[in-house]
Amino acid sequence: MSESVLTKQAIERLSSDFEIKQEVIGHNAFYNKDVRIDLMLRAKPHLVQHGFINEWFGVECKWAEGVNGQTAKTTKAVWQAITYAQSTFNINGAISVPRFVAVLTPNLEPLIEQHISTLLQLSLYGCVARMYFYKDGNWGIKFASIYSRSGPSIGEYYVSKRQLPKYRAGSIA
Repeated sequence: MSESVLTKQAIERLSSDFEIKQEVIGHNAFYNKDVRIDLMLRAKPHLVQHGFINEWFGVECKWAEGVNGQTAKTTKAVWQAITYAQSTFNINGAISVPRFVAVLTPNLEPLIEQHISTLLQLSLYGCVARMYFYKDGNWGIKFASIYSRSGPSIGEYYVSKRQLPKYRAGSIA
């Protein structure tokens, strides 16, 4: 599967719960570099009523197959997400910093899955999450634990506000 197909599938699966902007241009001030994120999402009102944030967040889609070369690819994807979480993006003419950035990397080999899970333990402090889809088509977003997920019944959602990381710079105590 290509990343463009993965992105298209993500849009199809998420469009009932999120407003979605694709290929959003931004700027990272620290590196003085223009960036482009795959997706920016904002929860629709019904999801906000369940406690989901009413702010834009990013999703970076990466498809990885096999083991060879995938450690580097997933490491770069997590770093990309960290820098996107610290960038500004132009959404509908307004400059916005994403509340967090989620990495979508389905069907990883167990060794690569373990590697990216370790990276995400650190990147949590940079407001980077993991987005995934369950076999039944529902979605989930996880930091250290589940922040939010859609449920098996239509209109069923779970949101744990305490799982959303605080902004951190310098000491994280």
